Parts: sequence; C-alpha cells; structure tokens
Amino acid sequence: MDKHEEIARTKTACIETARLKTAQLTYILHAVVVALLLIQDGLAQSPGVPSLPTTTADYVGYAVDNLPSYFQPGSDVGDVNNTPIDNPITNAGATLGRALFYDGRLSHNDSTSCASCHKQENGFSDPDQLSVGFEGGLTGRHSMGLSNAAFYENGRFFWDERAATLEDQVLMPIQDSVEMGTDLNQLREELSATEFYPVLFNEAYGSTEITNDKIANSLAQFVRSMASYQSKFDDARAAGPVGSPAYRAELTQLERQGSNIFHGAGRCSTCHESDAQIADRPHNIGLDADNSADEGVVDGRFKVPSLRNVAVREGYMHDGRFMTLGEVIDFYSTDIQDNPNLDVGLQVDGDNPIRFNFTQNEKDALIAFLETLTDDALLGTELFSDPFVELAGDFDGSGLVDAADLEYWQDSAGSGFYFLEWQRNLGRSWEDLAAGSIITNAIPEPSVAVLTATALLCSIGVCRRRFQT
Repeated sequence: MDKHEEIARTKTACIETARLKTAQLTYILHAVVVALLLIQDGLAQSPGVPSLPTTTADYVGYAVDNLPSYFQPGSDVGDVNNTPIDNPITNAGATLGRALFYDGRLSHNDSTSCASCHKQENGFSDPDQLSVGFEGGLTGRHSMGLSNAAFYENGRFFWDERAATLEDQVLMPIQDSVEMGTDLNQLREELSATEFYPVLFNEAYGSTEITNDKIANSLAQFVRSMASYQSKFDDARAAGPVGSPAYRAELTQLERQGSNIFHGAGRCSTCHESDAQIADRPHNIGLDADNSADEGVVDGRFKVPSLRNVAVREGYMHDGRFMTLGEVIDFYSTDIQDNPNLDVGLQVDGDNPIRFNFTQNEKDALIAFLETLTDDALLGTELFSDPFVELAGDFDGSGLVDAADLEYWQDSAGSGFYFLEWQRNLGRSWEDLAAGSIITNAIPEPSVAVLTATALLCSIGVCRRRFQT
C-alpha cells in the first residue's frame, strides 16, 4: 500500500469517525434537552419570593388619606364604604395582602393566584370570557373587576352576592374545586414553611401565627385599597360637580356629549350611581327573556360593579358574553329583553323594555365618556403590581437558599445542572431583594453535551493534522 492509499483510507476513516461522533452528539444533545425538561419539571420551581420595598408601602395614604373630597365620608361615595371597623386598611396588612394576592401557593398545585383571574392591566378583571382554574377548568362566571370594591354599602360580593363580606369572599376561590382547589389547612402549612410569610404576618398582626382570619383580612385590605380616583373623569370632577361649566371644560366635546347621555337620557347613572359609578343593589337588566340560565342573586338580578377602568376590561356582564364596549352599548340601545323582573329604570311606562336607539354618534360619545374612567395610575402603580421574583437556587420555595436546597438538588436533580445556581446563592434570602431587583439564573455547570462537542472538535482537529502529514 503506497502512501497515498494510506492517506486516503485514513481520511475516510476519520470522516466516518466524525460522522459517527456527530450522530452521537445529536443524540446526546437531544437527550440533554429532554433531561433538562424533566429536571425542570421534577424540580417544580417555587412560585417565587416577594421583592417588597425596603420601606412600608403607603396604602393608607393611597386609599384613605389621599382620597378626593367626593370619596371622603359625607359624600355619596364615602358614605357607602364597606370597610369594617375591625379590619381597616393598614400598610403592613395590605402589603401582606399584595403578596397573598399574587402567590400561586394559594392554589393546590401552586399554579394559580388571585391575580391569574384579576389582572391589574385589565382593571383587576380577566380579558377572557371565563377564567381558567388550577387544573384547566373554567369558572362559571366572568371575573368581576375589583376597582372601587370598597364602595358598595351592603358589602356583599360575587355576582350573586353569596359572600356576606369581602373577608368571606376572598377565601372562597381558594377552596373552590375549579378555581384554586386548595385546603386552608394545607395553605397555612405551606405559608408557614416559607421564611417570609411569618415575617409578613408578624409585621401585620404582631404574631408569626398564620390563621384563616388573618389571610382573609389581609387580602380584603389589599382589594379595598384598589380605589380608582385618578382618571380624566376625576380631573373634571375635581374641577366641579358633574355638568357644571368647570367640569365640562375638562372634557372634549365628544366626552361631554357622552357624559350628558350617561347622566341623562341614557339612564346609565340610574344603576351606576355616584362618582364611583357603582350601584347600591343588584339589578336585572334584561340580558335574557327569562332567568333560567342564571338566577343570579334572585330573579336574574346581579351585582353591578363599578365602571372604573371599564374600557380596559375587555369582557362584560356576569357571563362575559360581550367582549367590547360597542357590543354593550348596542345591547342597551336595542336589545334589552322583556324579562318579567326587568329593572323599572329600563322599562317604558312600567311595561315594555326601553329602546334607546342610539345613533352611531351617540354610541361613540358614550364610549368616549367611558374611556375617561380609565385610571392609569391604578393600572400602573407598583402598589398593586406583582411583587414575586425567582430567588435562584431556592428549590424548596422557602425564601432562603440553604442546606435544604442542596438536599433537594441532590435528591431531585443529581445530574448537576443546577448545582452552581444553588452554590452561588448560598445564604441568600428574600430579604436581600430590593424592590425592582432583577434575579438572574446562574450559569449551569458544563454539560455532557458540551464536553462531547469539545471531544468531537479535538478529534476532527487530529484528523486534519493527519491529513497534512
């Protein structure tokens, strides 16, 4: 065999070796991807830890002290405030409520929080017609917006008002078999096992003990803090009473026209009363000719939520049947049904349902006015935003990176992909996090695939050197 034949055979052998190693690398890379997915699923990363301000957030200032005069006691809004004497808004209580509101731990499988169905950017409602529960099931009704929930005199909650108080209401979705599906005993144990909840409960109530009442009170404080009073409508209202020259001067011509219809011929303010645009009792608005689909409170009557931030809710009525404000106004214009329990304010001479027959210009004016109720301050403030971030290496969700996380890593992910993440965060706690901090995942250890790729490159390099001899 001459030298050229030897080189040719060696080259062929090297190419075949490279082909086999490439196939091997592809297989290993595929296996690694699968392993990573399995490891991530097996680790079941915790819902996170709250990154809260270093100084106590001022919920009392926002939702009590700084309310405009027409929201204060003695006004038509302030006089229907349902805050109980034994559960006033406190800064520490609402801060704890914020953490609970956004925490997936409140559901059975840590997947669903209150905020999953009540999104800040949508006025604490859900843009979907029905909300998705912890196991993928759908709720029976549309998620109600929470803006100005405090200003409803009888204090009852849910569309059918089955909860006597907000404190009662906030615990019901947690235990609901579709929505969050957990047990309060299980929940208390899970919260107690974290490092941060005993601290937050102690700050709010002077004790680390976690009870159902404290959970309910804190969530209720947070929800009642969602006062909406910084919209364009409020700028106009602060200038003067509705309809006054000073009030009208703050609005465009189309918005003024919409306000006139809303407070006048359109009869909207008959139900959506006061400067918080919320009713004093449930109403039957003639959505259907009968009440067989849903009786609501009774006789097809449903709670009437505040219209604040209605333009960003993207879902309307108790069943979410309308997805746009245009559809809502079309219904009131021509489609109110002759229900035997129809509210008298929507009847003509106590008999037939009214037909407003709004022109397109009037519909546009009503939408323009409703858009003045959008409160960007409430929709964007950090006071009501999601405080949770991932504390890298906190595999057991305690809020502290410690030896328990090393044990968890060793038991659940022994391949080592997350070891450096744990190692580099040893001793970190949720209290190390400042508001708005960014937690980045540590770089994992070199994987088998990387080492194999390196070996392959080295092998190819050897072949090249042999070709040149």
